[in-house]
Amino acid sequence: MGGLGDRGFNDLADQGMLQANQTLGVDYKYEIATSVSDIPGLFAALIQDHLNLIVGVGFDDDQAIAQYAAQYPNQMFAQVDGDEYNFTNVIAIKFTENVGSAIVGALAAAEVGNGNKIGFLGGVSVGIIYKFWNGFKYGVEWADSYITNTTGTAYTNPLDEVYDSAQFTGFADASGGYTNGQAMIARGDKLIYTAAGGTGIGTFNAIGQYDKQQGWDWSNSNPPPVWAIGVDANQDYYGTQQFFSNANSSSTSSLSLTAPSFILTSEIKGVNTGVYDVASWMVDGNFSGVWNNPTKFGPTYYNGQTQLCGANGDAPCHVKGVLLLGYPQHAVGPTDFQYTSEFLTPLDHQVLTQIESGILNGSIRVPEIYTDTGYTSLL
Repeated sequence: MGGLGDRGFNDLADQGMLQANQTLGVDYKYEIATSVSDIPGLFAALIQDHLNLIVGVGFDDDQAIAQYAAQYPNQMFAQVDGDEYNFTNVIAIKFTENVGSAIVGALAAAEVGNGNKIGFLGGVSVGIIYKFWNGFKYGVEWADSYITNTTGTAYTNPLDEVYDSAQFTGFADASGGYTNGQAMIARGDKLIYTAAGGTGIGTFNAIGQYDKQQGWDWSNSNPPPVWAIGVDANQDYYGTQQFFSNANSSSTSSLSLTAPSFILTSEIKGVNTGVYDVASWMVDGNFSGVWNNPTKFGPTYYNGQTQLCGANGDAPCHVKGVLLLGYPQHAVGPTDFQYTSEFLTPLDHQVLTQIESGILNGSIRVPEIYTDTGYTSLL
């Protein structure tokens, strides 16, 4: 759903297959669903093409993959953000988005300053996006607590949680992203994290236009009045003056981009890495390696599903067929601040160092929560 051109999730999946094409000689084709009802028919057509591997991109492919994986046990499937496990012919490519979101949430709290509001725009009000939200919320609250404890001064940032839609179209609604972005800015948000696919591009446009209206012209040493944080792909470039001024042009690929950007960082999600890895295992004949080695490829995987992870869905479980990519694999987390490093304060660096090291050594455990109710604080 959403199609190519979202500058994020779907484009990354295509990049992974393109890399496989260029380095492994893999031929590939793609189909784009314009509605959920299209998905079963598109999978059926791909199966009739006798492809070695079919990769579904997004959780909305769950039902079709479960059906066809059982019906065609010799057809190999992979699914980004998939929730179909323990099929010997399916690999679910999963990510610890909650961890990456916590890191950029902590940075957001440090960067915007004490008392300033921080926004979150989710594309669709659904479990995987709540996972982003809850991780981000945890990161903001962790940073507020850390700064309060280290400075002795109360530090807090109110949060503004918004979703574009309850339908999957919320991942491809640039106009809705723009309208929501304007409303969030009007409510006082000083930074907006967009976990919204192509919808987030509209929010970037709202933020960039507002910053220009406030007199920020990319030439002064002050940070922009409102920041954005991108998602999935490295979207930092979008907030540079050169790109933003030509975003609707067909010639953006030839632009020479320079700092600064109003996009502070992006919470990357290595969809391209996951897709390429599975394609390469298919070529090498090692597809079953993931399924046979859950401790290596999907260590202690929490997925909130009661049938797999205990009565409450919160027990540690090894689920076969999962490729889980996270911060240690450089598959989630912030970008390298190519366009915004000049704005990072000593406090920003301190907070980033503390939360990143805590995640790596296990002293900080970011909760993985797929709901939007029942939590007033994650600390």
